[in-house]
Formats: sequence, C-alpha cells, structure tokens
Amino acid sequence: MTAGAGRGPRGADDWVERVRAASDIVEVIGASVALRRSGRNWVGLCPFHAEKTPSFSVNAERQFYHCFSCKAGGDVFRFVMDTEKVGFLEAVEMLSRRAGIAVPERRSGEGRGRRGVLLEALEAAAQAYEQWLGDPGQGARARAYLEGRGVAHETVRAFRLGLAPPGWDALSARLRGRFSDDVLVEAGLAARRDTGGLYDRFRHRLMVPLVAPGGAVLGFGARALAESDQPKYLNSPETPAYHKGAFLYALEQARRAVPPDGEVIVVEGYFDAIALHQAGLANTVATSGTALTPEQARLLRRLAARVALTYDGDRAGREAMMRSLGVLLAEGLEVAVVDLPPGEDPDTLVRRGGAAAWAAARGAAADPVEFVHRHVLRAAGPGDPRERALQAVVALGAAVADPVRLRLLAERAAQVLGFPEATLLRAVELKRAGREAAAPLRAAVARRAETEGAPERRLLRALVHAPEAVAWVRGELAPDDFRDAGCRAVAERLWAGGDPCAGDDAPAALARGLAAEECPPADEAAVRAEALGLVLRRIREEQRDLTAEVRRAGDDAARLAALEERLGRLTTQLIETEARLAEARRSLTARPAGGDPHDVMNDIRAIARAAMAAGTNHDRGVKP
Repeated sequence: MTAGAGRGPRGADDWVERVRAASDIVEVIGASVALRRSGRNWVGLCPFHAEKTPSFSVNAERQFYHCFSCKAGGDVFRFVMDTEKVGFLEAVEMLSRRAGIAVPERRSGEGRGRRGVLLEALEAAAQAYEQWLGDPGQGARARAYLEGRGVAHETVRAFRLGLAPPGWDALSARLRGRFSDDVLVEAGLAARRDTGGLYDRFRHRLMVPLVAPGGAVLGFGARALAESDQPKYLNSPETPAYHKGAFLYALEQARRAVPPDGEVIVVEGYFDAIALHQAGLANTVATSGTALTPEQARLLRRLAARVALTYDGDRAGREAMMRSLGVLLAEGLEVAVVDLPPGEDPDTLVRRGGAAAWAAARGAAADPVEFVHRHVLRAAGPGDPRERALQAVVALGAAVADPVRLRLLAERAAQVLGFPEATLLRAVELKRAGREAAAPLRAAVARRAETEGAPERRLLRALVHAPEAVAWVRGELAPDDFRDAGCRAVAERLWAGGDPCAGDDAPAALARGLAAEECPPADEAAVRAEALGLVLRRIREEQRDLTAEVRRAGDDAARLAALEERLGRLTTQLIETEARLAEARRSLTARPAGGDPHDVMNDIRAIARAAMAAGTNHDRGVKP
C-alpha cells in the first residue's frame, strides 16, 4: 500500500485494494499522457515537468511510474493525487467511480478536499434534476420535448437527463442546507446576485449531465425549453472539476463499446451522441460543441486508432471538421469524414433511418484529402480553389509527425488533386521551417492551369467562330467540365445562347480575344475532337473517384455490387468515347494535302487579299 493509504479508515482497506486491482496504471496514466511501449515498460513525456525527450516510465507489471529526470513516482493513487490535486481518499473515490465500484459512505468529519466537495454538489444537483424531470406535473413539458425528439425512456435514464425548473433559486434552495454558497458558485451551479444571495445558473432547461469515466458528474449542458430563452445551449463554466477542452461527452459509455481494432464516431452535440447511442452506435462521443482539442484527440487515440468524424451538414459543420482534421491527424489517428447533406445532422440522420442510414453515410465517407477537396470546391473564396485545397492539405501534412503517414497523405493528395507528390512534400518542409510555402504551390497551380486550359481555349475559340456547333457540344459537355474559371464563364454564355463577347467584364474580354485569334479549328471534325478530349478527361476522373469508393466499400457486398455496376457502365463509356475520339482524329489526318482547316483559312485569306489587290490596281489603271 502506498504511503497515505494507511491513513484511511481501517474498514475501507478492502475497498481501497479492490479499486487498486481494478485500476490499471497504464490505462489511467494513458488517458492523459501519450505513452508508447518500450520493451517491458511504457514511456512518454513527464506530466510533472516540461521536457522534450521522454524520461517518464510506467511499469505495467509492478504498477508504478517513475520519472528519471524529476524523480516523480508512485502508484496509481499517487498519480491521481498529484495530477488532480486531491487527497488520498478523493483519489480513491475518483478511481472507484471510474472502475464502477460503489463508494462506501464516509463518517462525518472526514476530510474531503475541495474538488471532492464540488463533485458531491454536482452529483446532488444531477439527482435533483432527474427527480424534477420525473415529476408528473413539473416535468411534463420536458418529457414531451424528449418524446418529440424520439428519446426513449430507457435512454433518458441511461444518460441521467433531467430538468432545471423555472424560477430563480429552485436548486440553490434545495442544496443550501448541504453545501455552502461558495461551493455552489465554484461548482458552476449558481451565481451571486449583486444585492446578495444566489440565483440558479440553469433555469427552465433540459439538463444533460457531463459524466466522466467512472461516473462522476463534472458539469452540465443545458438546452433551453422556451424559444425566447437564449442562448439555446448553456454549458457549465470552467471549474476545478470541469475542463471543457479535456472532456468528451458519452466517453463513459463509449469506452466499453469500442473494440481494440474498431473506430470511434465523433459528433458535435450532446443529442447527436444520444441519438446514435440509442440507435445502437455506442462507440459515439461528442465534443460538446467545442472545437476539437489536442487533449480530446489524445483521449480518442486511447480508445481506437480510427475516427469517423461527422458534424452538421452545413457550412459551419464542415468548417469545424476542417479544423478538427489537423488535430486528429497530428495525434496519429486515421480519419474518415462522414459528410452529411445540407440540413442533416447525425441526430436527424438516425432518427430518419436508424443504424442503416448511418451505415450508408459511413460507407460514402471521404478520406481527409477528398473531404478537403470537396469542401474547398463548395466554399467560395479568393483565388484558384485548387490552390486553396493544396494549401489546406499542406497545413494538414505539416501537423503529421510520422513520416510514413505523411508520405501516404502526400500520395493521396497527388491522386486527388493531380499535383506531384514532391511538390506537396516540399511545401510541407517549407511550412514546418516557417518559410513561405504558398509561392511554390501557386506556381504549380499556374503551370497546371496553363496546361489544362489550352484544350478548353481551343474548343471555345472554335465555338466562338462557329456557334452553330454549340448545340452538338452542349450534348457532350457542361460548363462545369471547364476547369479554368474564365473558360467556364464563356461556356456558360455560349450554352445559354447568348453572345459571349457582349459586355465589359472578364469573360467577355476573353471571348473577344478568342474571336480575334487567327486560324480557329472551325470545322466539325476539329470541334468534335477537342470536345471529346474534354469528355474523356471527365470520364477518367469519374473512373478514378469511383475506384476509390470501391476501395473504401470494404466488405459491404451490396455497396460493392452497386459501385462495380456503375464502374462497368463508366468503363463502357470510356471505351466508346476513345473510339469516337479516334474516329474524329482520323477524319482530321485523312484530309488531302492542304486540307487542314488552318491552311484552308490561310489560303482563303491569301486569295481574298490577292483579289482585292488586283481589283484595286485595275481601278487605278495599273497593269497587273
């Protein structure tokens, strides 16, 4: 027994030893310290002093830790005492709740420590809120709200949902005899009036207890029941018991449901997590509406190596997922991004279709690079969207410490974005060194735009000179098939039947420039060859994306069959388009000498100039 263990009451010795046996020191320390195996021990950076080289060692066999630098050491109880700043009994209680072992009642007068008192007050508040929700009259409206959201009675009990009744001091009055005003304020349950006395922090709200692994209530999330009450969601403040950035909602339930080789579903809101748990997806946690933090990412890494990230299907949700990607990848986690449609969130998804709807959405998940590409293309912003996507991927890569994972990220980015892997890795090196990484990316995008824009400009030049061919090309291509923004704008005007040269804007200027160029390939065969080349480019990109979806489908036989059927149809289109393109090119090469449209137009212009010159000389009486 550690020093200090003998100071507890004699009758509690058996309880202490049961808690010790149930609290694996590697698991307890690993929840807050990044550990890696080194021989028979686990090592990491010491949590008790700043260091860059790991000198902190945890012995799983003998269940102790030791820092070779600052000499901190002890057993699992000492670790909790020193990191949580609590006494011995409070440390045992925390580990007891974490292990699901009942805490025996203490005699009055035993020292409790400040944090222990706060936890008792928070538990008493949770019990009061539960009772008010169950009250036949007082809790009726809140229960109706939960029923309307599809939350079952068993789920209400499992997550200890409750009700803070209307009025200013229902909870304060109920707990005042057991806890001082200072404790209620410090626990985040009440606030002080300017005129003296307390008022409840949470009033007329549905209460969601924030429960830590082990069962201790650390704080509350509260949802307004009246539309006029703002904000809609109100959370506990930072307290000695609750640190928002180091807490994951539903972790208490999820940690038991995640197999070692499984994944954790990460959502944003409390009710998203509750809905997924009710649908049988107990491996779900929520970030409690906060931006994902490195501390939360470390908690996730202790549960599983893979995360399925899914927030609301709106711009704010996608922006939040973009910010979270770097944090998760920096901790060495594999990430699949489940991108929901606009107006959808995880709660509405499973309420509408249950676990099957989640499975379908999960099956269509994107890897980080794919998601970045989609998001940047959807979001408006300055400059070339490909450059913005490259910069976003480089920012992700700069946070990845593992060189193997970085190489895989760069390979995937090269496939999706179409830029050399070496360009991406060089930009990552520059960003890590604090140097300018945007310039080489901008240059690479400019080179690619010039290469890709050439066939688009040739086609548009032909169509400006031969607008009668637009009808045929419109059946093969859409304006979105043009990657260059200027070319796309000109195509939109041509496809709509307007005059692309009319106006003073940039697309009109581009169209006038194309019209002014000489030697346009204006005959039918040349137009078809240029158009089919762009069609072929589009089909190959679709084929590449569909092949990536097949790889992600895993063992889902139904999804694999559907994807392979689509891939088969796409392959047929590819073969047919290649044959049509070959035929169009043969038509061009089969022309007699001088039959090239460029040459024909030059010949026509030369004859016209000669005729005009002859006519002018004749009128002037000059001999030819």
